Amino acid sequence: MASKRRFVQLTLILVGFLIIFFTYFSNIQKKQNLKEVKKEKIPQEEFVEENINKFEDVEYEGIDSSGNRFVIGSKYAQFEKERPEVIHMEEIKCTFSFKDKTVLTIIADTGIFNNVTNDMNFSDNVRMDYLQNVLFSDRALFNNYENQLLVDGNIRGEGPQANLEADELDFDLNTKNLKISMYNDERVNIKTKF
Repeated sequence: MASKRRFVQLTLILVGFLIIFFTYFSNIQKKQNLKEVKKEKIPQEEFVEENINKFEDVEYEGIDSSGNRFVIGSKYAQFEKERPEVIHMEEIKCTFSFKDKTVLTIIADTGIFNNVTNDMNFSDNVRMDYLQNVLFSDRALFNNYENQLLVDGNIRGEGPQANLEADELDFDLNTKNLKISMYNDERVNIKTKF
């Protein structure tokens, strides 16, 4: 009877080890099959763009050539590995905090930021807010070396004292002088509110 009991115990232990053994190797096989399936589902576009780094919710802080602080951020950003200083951005918001405590905010759909020179290029649905004035345009270019903001393309501005329509604005951030131009012989359209 004792030998029968030992035989049953050994049989149960052996069956237990076999169950564990087959379960373990069965799971390894399933994991390998899953890895093979995952490899097949990788889209080909990712291989084409292997020289591009993509990011979400990116923000850069810096100081321009005149000592004014700025923060530029975007929902999506990417750069090529060969040119990591040139950041292509989408859904951009940039804020300049000037020494006189005023703030300029620029919002655009797309743009480019050079994180070495701090130059910025905004395009598509550009909106600029400064004091109580709002300016809309197709493009805006911030040249850090000259501390200059060039705005062009379908410019229209609204403010408490005047409305503006022009083709090009050249804003010197050092002197806060503004040059307004038209591409053709038309006059700049400014309507004052007094």
